[in-house]
Amino acid sequence: MMTICESNVAKIEAICKEFNNDKGELISVLHQAQNTFGYLPEEVQQIVAKNLNTSLAHVYGVVSFYSFYHDPQRQTPHQYMYGYCLLCERCRKGSGRV
Repeated sequence: MMTICESNVAKIEAICKEFNNDKGELISVLHQAQNTFGYLPEEVQQIVAKNLNTSLAHVYGVVSFYSFYHDPQRQTPHQYMYGYCLLCERCRKGSGRV
């Protein structure tokens, strides 16, 4: 478990305040926090939950549901994310060479 220094706590709180501590803006807050820190450890999620007056379970549920959030408990942060498609139409057009 990582500890967050006071200056980083202040950054997270400022991000939440930027969105008026509105829990309806959770996804926007998480995007901004991830852009600031590179990933979303549990400590960041706890501070976001507290400032948006929502549960940690709700914040974690959003982080774990969307693949574009990086949570070190689920995976290590990656610089690039790759996806691929297994549709037959694309396979016939030569996507297997990629």
